[in-house]
Amino acid sequence: MRRQDRQQGFTLIEMLVAVGLLSLLGLASALALNSALRSQSIIGAKQDALEQLQRTQRLLSRDLEQLLLRPSRDSFGNPLDLELIAQQPEASDNGLLLQFFKTGRRLLKQSSPSSRLEQVRYRVEEQQLIRETTSVLDPAGSTPWHAGVLMDQVSQIQLRFFHQQQWHQQWPPLAATAGTGLLPAAIEIQWQTARFSDLSQLILIPGGS
Repeated sequence: MRRQDRQQGFTLIEMLVAVGLLSLLGLASALALNSALRSQSIIGAKQDALEQLQRTQRLLSRDLEQLLLRPSRDSFGNPLDLELIAQQPEASDNGLLLQFFKTGRRLLKQSSPSSRLEQVRYRVEEQQLIRETTSVLDPAGSTPWHAGVLMDQVSQIQLRFFHQQQWHQQWPPLAATAGTGLLPAAIEIQWQTARFSDLSQLILIPGGS
């Protein structure tokens, strides 16, 4: 009877093998969980970048489709001949890309005497695409602008303008007369970011030619 009782237990070798197998299973589970979490993080980052891109494109389309021609003044009060300011960011000290007037500004009350017009500008600063707005139609140097970052890690952004059946690299075209209120028929925005390359967006401009 005593001999049979001794044979019912586990030997030291069997215990070591069992512990080793459990350790391997635990390690495999930890590696699988870590890989799943890393994959989820990568997918989440891509999803966030895609949503950021789509939101930026919607804002650009909405703003430019509501563009209005209106004479304006610079921050020093000097009149500006061009109603649409568009240039490559590297040509400006503050990275200005676009500046124009648009309608459609939301008001809290329908009876409010405020104008539905607002001035919008897009700038590139430290690889960030920034949208700035103000309800002051002729802002001074101290006028506050409401700013928001639309996209980050923008490595390159360029504009092209379709006018009179041909593309132009600058606006207004070289042959245009200043102050004539010209608008392009379309604006193409080409950009590159750290996550997306060779992006292109074509926006039709109402009233353009």
